[in-house]
Amino acid sequence: MLNNKISKAVRLAIAFGAASTAVLASTAVSAEENTEEVERIQITGSKIKRIAATAPTPVVVIGRVELENAGVSNVNDFLSEMPAAEVGLSPENSNNYIYANGLNTTDLRGLGSSRTLVLVNGRRFIGGSAGDNTVDLNNIATSMIERIEISTGGASAVYGADAVAGVVNIITRKSFDGIEIDAATTRPFEGGGEQTFGSLVFGKEFDGGGFIFNYDFADQKQMAKKDKSWWYDNPVSLVPNPNNKNGDDGVPSEIKYEGRKHFGLYDESSEFVLGGKRWTFDENKNLREFDVGSGYLPSDPDAGTYRYYPGEYKDGIEEGLDEFFRTPLTRHTFNLAGNYEINENHKLTFDTIYSISEAFGQGSPVFWRTGDIVIRKDNAFIKDDLRQLMEENNAETISLRRLGDDFGSRKYNQDRTTFRTSIGLDGYIDDNWSYSTYFQHSRLQQDTSWHGEVLKNNFQNALDAVERNGEIVCAQRDDDGNVVGSIFGCSPINVLGAPGHSQETIDYISTVATAEHGATQTSFGATITGDVYELPAGPIGTAFSFEWRRDSAYETPGTGIRKDLVFGNSGLAYSGAVNVKEYATEVIIPLIADHEWAQELNLELAYRYMDYSSTGGDSAYKVGLTYQLNDDIRFRATKAESVRAPNVNELYSAAGTQYWSRGRFDQCAADEIAKTDDKYRDNVVKNCAAAGIPAGWMPSQQWLDSGSIEGKLGGNNQLDNEVSSDVVFGFVYTPTSIEGFDITVDYWSFEIENAIEDYDYGELQRNCYRADSLDNPFCGFITRGANNEVTSFFQTSLNAAEEKKSGVDIESVYDFETSIGEFGVKLTATYVENYEINQTGNPIDLLVKTGEQDHMRWRGRLNTSYEYGDFRAVLVANYRHSAVNERNGWTIEQHNYNDIPSYTTFDLSMNYRVLENVDLRFGIQNMFDRTPPRHPLAFEDTSWYDPIGRRATVGVNIKL
Repeated sequence: MLNNKISKAVRLAIAFGAASTAVLASTAVSAEENTEEVERIQITGSKIKRIAATAPTPVVVIGRVELENAGVSNVNDFLSEMPAAEVGLSPENSNNYIYANGLNTTDLRGLGSSRTLVLVNGRRFIGGSAGDNTVDLNNIATSMIERIEISTGGASAVYGADAVAGVVNIITRKSFDGIEIDAATTRPFEGGGEQTFGSLVFGKEFDGGGFIFNYDFADQKQMAKKDKSWWYDNPVSLVPNPNNKNGDDGVPSEIKYEGRKHFGLYDESSEFVLGGKRWTFDENKNLREFDVGSGYLPSDPDAGTYRYYPGEYKDGIEEGLDEFFRTPLTRHTFNLAGNYEINENHKLTFDTIYSISEAFGQGSPVFWRTGDIVIRKDNAFIKDDLRQLMEENNAETISLRRLGDDFGSRKYNQDRTTFRTSIGLDGYIDDNWSYSTYFQHSRLQQDTSWHGEVLKNNFQNALDAVERNGEIVCAQRDDDGNVVGSIFGCSPINVLGAPGHSQETIDYISTVATAEHGATQTSFGATITGDVYELPAGPIGTAFSFEWRRDSAYETPGTGIRKDLVFGNSGLAYSGAVNVKEYATEVIIPLIADHEWAQELNLELAYRYMDYSSTGGDSAYKVGLTYQLNDDIRFRATKAESVRAPNVNELYSAAGTQYWSRGRFDQCAADEIAKTDDKYRDNVVKNCAAAGIPAGWMPSQQWLDSGSIEGKLGGNNQLDNEVSSDVVFGFVYTPTSIEGFDITVDYWSFEIENAIEDYDYGELQRNCYRADSLDNPFCGFITRGANNEVTSFFQTSLNAAEEKKSGVDIESVYDFETSIGEFGVKLTATYVENYEINQTGNPIDLLVKTGEQDHMRWRGRLNTSYEYGDFRAVLVANYRHSAVNERNGWTIEQHNYNDIPSYTTFDLSMNYRVLENVDLRFGIQNMFDRTPPRHPLAFEDTSWYDPIGRRATVGVNIKL
């Protein structure tokens, strides 16, 4: 029965991208029923070569055909639709990330991209961002992918650190004889985001070896938010409820409102509060009252907390007009791979990847909060109307808020170059033992530039404009504030009205900020595998491995960032490296074979010891059991412990400047204590007193009015490894009575301890004073002065969190033939039973997040196919279950729109072979043009919902 089973599994894999019951492997077995010679193969999840392509842990295989059917030019576009995977970063959600713009990363189980290990041909790939091990899938040429094997479950015992949630192993084409040309274009029916894809594959096979060369080109245009009518013409928002009277009347404080554009108080003409009114300037720079529109509900004008309500708006800005739903991205990828048989027992292999990607991001212009722009009464640009207002209110200065349209939108370019070369030697030591060795080196170069930035000191110099000797100049003042001269080279700026500055002024104030990042990865590995002893049930299979790896990274910010000269946060140069030596062994022990109640019972063991230069020694293990009852059903169970080591960036990144608004939060302030949840209040009172802060204390008004608190943000070289324990058990049912049908069900559970989390200033404050005592990991990162006011802080990563997640995977495949063609149905679904996170490890801080938007209960994918002769059609439905925005602490007093509806999209693809070597394909993605849910808290979530809308793809594939 062995060969029939494998033949069936391989056929299903080809048709549907496979099922978790089997793994597609080239020349794995003969399809002949009675063939005696069966080749041993290696499958993801183990380094032991074994007979039969049955996985020790759940493995899903995506074949070339399924990728072609999906019409994707980037593999992450497909992976993000898999129920067991989530989007990490993508061009749809990374526009506002400073260094990660344009990256494509995957996230198994939703446990974080850093806990998913991505391999290429079973070997590690350099991270897509310097100092981070998370792989950028932009570097993988789609046309070179043979298949993708996804193993869900901890695999550190087999592959080392980072394989906490599982492994994505991308297998590339090893041989090809001929020329293959592919071209495709995707066009949305509305508003930007066009894609163009082209590839060339050339290969040659000869006696004893061969080579394959590939070039992929992909260009993805930007898609601005304003290009989408569902966002620009009919947005969804939460607005103040005019019927709400207080906080405990059962009436929500906010309600959903549709059709009101996002709007903010920042204005290109500047605005300020004086005499209890809000002011701005007209087109002639004359003073006038700020008009918030007929529908605004002012709550605290001095704090700038006007909130809008239905009605016509007037002054201010529409938010989001400068932002993208999809970042523009251009990619060039080159591959060269080959192999040469030294003799019948030894083969030399090599492969090289060279990738260039260019991403472009855009955000709002620079902006200045209240307190950032201070205009003195002697400013030369003050007109009589403003001067009179200041005199009436005894004001020596005014403090402006302003949007810097003068300098254009902030635009940033991300240029990344990745190089990876690998050489391997594989062969047989004798008839029993085989070996595999490799050496590889990778390099990443990342250059970032920000346009539309402002030199802070120059801007402040230019603001202080005075008249001197009949000219308006930038004031030079003594310690008492008296004007004693002018600043050479400074060009004064008038911010009391709409933009209209000279080019000289713009050149003096604006600049381009830059930063250079780089990383290298060098590794060597060797594995030997063979049988050590023959038991009655079969041979004991083993694998012994050694790996050495060095990951290094550096960052060199330009002068403007390094010296804190530009708008935003500063950063310093750093470099760091992590070395690791790893020793591993795997054993498969056949316990029972060919028994009436057990065709097969195997015990699998794996252990790995890792010696890190950063965190010291650590280990991982796996214990697995597979039980084949009969030809129809097979059970499997695995218990594993895995680790994630902190990456170079988390350990060694330099401490750059970070700012936090003084008025936002101090846990020990009397007003904050009064608002604190009852379950924390006693601890807060006790801990604040223990810190020497008296009851009823409040920070001084002078401190509150002094702008932002300056702190630091950087790495933590005291970090330790994360530790994850996971359990997977399930069954595979392949009834011999139903040809072409199988179903797989697996239960999985993860518990992560010592989890590495980033903590901002507010979280440090809360976690410090809400703990049982001040003896906790957070308090040491907050510094207070003699008057108890915070003087500085340090934001960093800590091993303080815990996570738990469990659920069920279901996969079923049924294919059958009829007189009118071949039909197939494949259902893949994931159910999340529980997800909880604890940021501090203190039981009182436990948050259950099950069913929230990021951890919805169900995700599913239904793939139906039809094939007749040279025609193939596939219809795919992607389902996301209904969810809630917040499970913890939400009440009807907040808003009346916590529930988020379910979301389903349909994709149709068709392929027709018009000639023997020419295939045409056509597809429509999101064919019913489903927009994101009309929900104010999910409306712009492009990680889960499709912002692009209906789009068509046309492509051609030619083989010569």
